Amino acid sequence: MKQTSQYEYKKLLRRFVIALITLFAVGIVGFPLLWMALSSFKPPTELFKIPPTIFPHDFSLEWYREAFGNSTVVRYFLNSFIVATGTSILVIIIATMGAYSLTRFRYFGRKAITIAVLSAYCIPPIMLMIPLYRIVASFHLKASLFGVIIGHMTVTFPFAIWLLISFFRSIPREIEEAALVDGGSDLTVFSKIILPLCIPGILSTGILVFILSWNEYLLASVLVSQDAMKTLTVGLANYISSTEINWGVIMALGTITTIPIVLMFTAIQKYFVEGLTAGAVKG
Repeated sequence: MKQTSQYEYKKLLRRFVIALITLFAVGIVGFPLLWMALSSFKPPTELFKIPPTIFPHDFSLEWYREAFGNSTVVRYFLNSFIVATGTSILVIIIATMGAYSLTRFRYFGRKAITIAVLSAYCIPPIMLMIPLYRIVASFHLKASLFGVIIGHMTVTFPFAIWLLISFFRSIPREIEEAALVDGGSDLTVFSKIILPLCIPGILSTGILVFILSWNEYLLASVLVSQDAMKTLTVGLANYISSTEINWGVIMALGTITTIPIVLMFTAIQKYFVEGLTAGAVKG
């Protein structure tokens, strides 16, 4: 009886510690976002008030009107959506086929290719800046969003391969072998059996690639030369100068930048969790 009570006490204490750590982590991550969102609705008199207030006394849309009164902001938002969506689709298509090939087929150099791709994930994006700039400039893509998509694909592709390899490895080979014995071709097995099983993993990888592309600043600021081709993260820099920082507009645009990510994650949260857990399970 005493041992049972001690076990229940330790179990309760463990849950309490885990809950405390979780709340602390959520607070660290969530409070800056909450402060940014609430500050975007504060009028100028409250934005720099001392002592500061968390919730605005008088809700105001002044910063949003100022931001979206500029037609270029809408263009920045559209550019970010086009780049992030294009990057996600292209990376997922290529990485899915590449990861399947690396995990299912045996050919010369397969291990070397796997190591090279995964090693590329460790290279900082800033080291790729000059080579990517030369490539984009040589193909005259500096005035096109496709140049930014190429840059984002270069950075996110190794990450997508790394995730998808773990997803494909979690699927037992016996499923494919049974389908091949029944007369199915490699293409049929991949498209009708393996691909449906990997939908959670593919969707979760696509979400992460979209987020990385949506939030990326360095390459997007280097690979475009026209103001109309800037993404939203790069366009935010227009409100920062050596003499003034328009914090109200930055808070409003920062909130708008976060909303698509939150909505996307909320809409397919089930598949995201299934995908991450599937990649952690060995078949």
